[in-house]
Amino acid sequence: MYCHHLRLHNFRAYRELVLDLPPGLCVFLGPNAAGKTSLLEAMHLVATTKSPRTTNDAELICWGETVARAEAAFRSREGRTLRLAVGLQKTAGEALTKRLEVNGEVVAGAREVVSLAPVVMFGPDDLSLVKAGPGERRRFLNTALAQLQPRYLDDLVRYRRALRQRNELLKGLREGGCDFAAVQPWTEQLVRSGAALALDRKRFVADVGRHARELHAAIGGGEELTLTYRSDLAEADGQQQAEELFRARLDHLADLEARRGVTLVGPHRDELVVTLGGFPVRTFGSQGQQRTAALSLKLAQARVTQEWTREPPLLLLDDCLSELDATRARAVLKLEEELDGVVVTSAKLDPALAERTDAARFHVGEGEVRSS
Repeated sequence: MYCHHLRLHNFRAYRELVLDLPPGLCVFLGPNAAGKTSLLEAMHLVATTKSPRTTNDAELICWGETVARAEAAFRSREGRTLRLAVGLQKTAGEALTKRLEVNGEVVAGAREVVSLAPVVMFGPDDLSLVKAGPGERRRFLNTALAQLQPRYLDDLVRYRRALRQRNELLKGLREGGCDFAAVQPWTEQLVRSGAALALDRKRFVADVGRHARELHAAIGGGEELTLTYRSDLAEADGQQQAEELFRARLDHLADLEARRGVTLVGPHRDELVVTLGGFPVRTFGSQGQQRTAALSLKLAQARVTQEWTREPPLLLLDDCLSELDATRARAVLKLEEELDGVVVTSAKLDPALAERTDAARFHVGEGEVRSS
């Protein structure tokens, strides 16, 4: 999969932009704040319906404007073309409406979009993937798996709804406002959807961990990178066993949950532990080690995406080569041989990029993109 056409209207600093891209390696060069990252952000937005940089979609609209649109055409390895678009409009009171399109047809929501054009992006903010708390790594698992199989997104929505309702009832139980029988229907929903989430996460972490070790050895060297899925349901091997284990642990903690008014076990408490040489990189790793570990995870995600879907994802690398030496930067760029499209941004033409005479190069500045 690669992006062969990008059209932007009032998106970030781009009033109007039409850009055609070839397969293979594409490099956007330009100074900081020139708008390079916004190009990657637009591709990510139309493929996943979410910006990797902000949760406030209003920030994507040019200053002083009320509407914006990002449209991208993707081409699969088999030659199929897919057109995805996101339209944004501010309405009275600064409310925002969001319109999603697939091949020119408006669709109801993210579920109809997120698995169509697999995209993996790594940028400076992704240091939080290993540096921040467990919630950031759960978000990584959720985002990656939602692209790989739409069913996962359905299970996640059901789980979150059941968890929210169950916690409200447990709070009422603690305060004497309801009885435990009212909790049970939500417990069953929690168990079924939670068991499915845990099994998908377990499989994904095992596959990502296998590739991340290999990739980290090439770009990081030194200590061995290891991923561990820490979950209340990690021991389970199938849906029935996972459900039985989940119910048993909820039953065991029923009195404690009633006293505290909150659900104490389940995938919402999962952790993805990342270690280097046996030590948690979050607490013991330097910033350079954390950055390389996070990059290894994202590159491993790209490989797993291709394994699971038989479609290589579009890989977006935002300013990730400048802190690597030439040998390790070449190892990252070598992944392009496995994929159909890799888009890289950089403030300068690093040695590893300069060597790639086959790459398409573009200069970015003042709201314009020019082939160079």
